[in-house]
Amino acid sequence: MKIQEMSNEALLKRKKITEVATATLAGLLTVLLIAALFLCFTKELSIGLSLVIIPLALSPILYININDVRIVKRELQNRNQVL
Repeated sequence: MKIQEMSNEALLKRKKITEVATATLAGLLTVLLIAALFLCFTKELSIGLSLVIIPLALSPILYININDVRIVKRELQNRNQVL
């Protein structure tokens, strides 16, 4: 469904869910990156290097979610100016 066709309540719900999911994903990826770097600098170099790939591979999802929140905020602001 296009954003322009969604109701204000649906947009607010989408914004809230996306913000929570993005914050959670960012936190978990940060923890994983720190743990992987810690493993790289200790004895487990091979495990640490392979775990570093996961946060790097999943980081585009953060970018997509952040852009989605911006688009929804912009649409809500445009609707409030019209009303």
